[in-house]
Amino acid sequence: MISIVAHRGWSGAAPENTMAAFKLALTEPDIAIIELDVHLSKDGVPVVIHDHTLDRTTSGTGRVKDCTLEDLRELDAGSWFAPEFSEERIPTLEEVLQLAKGRCMLHVELKTMGNVYEGIEEKVINLIHRHEVKDQVVLSSFDHHSMKRANEIDPSIKAGLIFLGNPTLLIDQLHYTGATSVSMHYYFVTHELVNEMKELEIDLGVWTVDDSDTLASIVEQYPDIRITTNYPDRLLRIARQGSVRF
Repeated sequence: MISIVAHRGWSGAAPENTMAAFKLALTEPDIAIIELDVHLSKDGVPVVIHDHTLDRTTSGTGRVKDCTLEDLRELDAGSWFAPEFSEERIPTLEEVLQLAKGRCMLHVELKTMGNVYEGIEEKVINLIHRHEVKDQVVLSSFDHHSMKRANEIDPSIKAGLIFLGNPTLLIDQLHYTGATSVSMHYYFVTHELVNEMKELEIDLGVWTVDDSDTLASIVEQYPDIRITTNYPDRLLRIARQGSVRF
């Protein structure tokens, strides 16, 4: 069964990591998961934006960590995509949890590295508990030590490891961190890996696939995988034409 993940919301049709992109993704019942990225503001509030800096997707400049939530709220986070999104702002994680509660799974990527956001795991987990959505959330990160910390704080919240390359000692890494989910670039997925993860009951997904031919190839080869895309509409069309189960 294919699981469709809307990357940073439906980011092919609305500015990434904004409420507009999340709301659009929630209109399609066959989108199983929304993926989003979390940093901490200067005053310690989990906010939803991909880059460590503001320059690419907002009207601001500089680092996210150097701005208070009030500073971030003043920025335009949508005009870079299209003029009609000029009112979009950087959301807080709390706003996204409230929006999605009871409606969709969330993959929340913590954009930490080293100690850049000390305590981010506890802050995010506290919000998850406050809004009673722990069964709806999978935490993930390229920083595997962060996932180990998250698992130690609350092992009942699922944790996932993200990889760019072809990992070695993958099983050891999963055991060490307590993670039950793996996300990797689609270049590195193999039938051997898919079968191994299935046997271990580890959720496996690939990112980020936008090209229609590549999407069709992955759907054909791996009909039981999680696929992250900026264009859920392309994947939905391919899957429905092939009568793939969601």
